[in-house]
Amino acid sequence: MINTNMKYWSRMGAFSLSMLFWAELLWIITH
Repeated sequence: MINTNMKYWSRMGAFSLSMLFWAELLWIITH
């Protein structure tokens, strides 16, 4: 139970980090 939960949260963390990265990249490109 805990293992699958950690896997889920690590996946969510990686997704949010990649979204932040692309948002920063788009901001730099458009500005």
